[in-house]
Amino acid sequence: MNLDSLPFADSVPNEVSRGFSQAELLHSADEVSRAIDRMAVAITATLQDQNPVVLSVLQGGLYLTGQLMARLVMPLQQGYVHVGRYADAQEGGELHWHGSAHPDLRGRNVLLVDDVLDHGVTLQRLLDWLGEQEVAQAYSAVVVEKQGDLLPSGRPEPDFVGLICPDRFLFGCGMDFHGYGRNLPGLYALKA
Repeated sequence: MNLDSLPFADSVPNEVSRGFSQAELLHSADEVSRAIDRMAVAITATLQDQNPVVLSVLQGGLYLTGQLMARLVMPLQQGYVHVGRYADAQEGGELHWHGSAHPDLRGRNVLLVDDVLDHGVTLQRLLDWLGEQEVAQAYSAVVVEKQGDLLPSGRPEPDFVGLICPDRFLFGCGMDFHGYGRNLPGLYALKA
């Protein structure tokens, strides 16, 4: 989908409408959907007999969680953790814990579902937190893993990855640009 032909309400910030209209489509909705299909098959093969808890990492992980929930046909429970480093900014800051709601995690296999792995700060902090909760096994899934020379080595590796993308500012599929675009089914990058 080409975003330059979208109508924008007058109340949408100019920076957002300008960014959308100049965005580069990296992966179409069909490509993203096929990637999520592959993830769901791999997750099912790994967790179908493990009574997992699926934890959506809000807000970015909500999109992928919703897509996966329609594809994961197995007994599971669901919850969320609301943490964030970006707010509406383009660069991550300190991790802020906003809240959570989930079944008891002690002794359970847990799948964290988030939008993107870049520097790995959020994923590492959540994996450490799950260790404190005494889970049996922690897994992680992201729709996008960024790769690039400026990303740190030694960052945690997700267990399930939909797509590999360059280290650029992305939006769509749960990722946002100034609070907009999380709902887009394709994956976009701001033009440099």
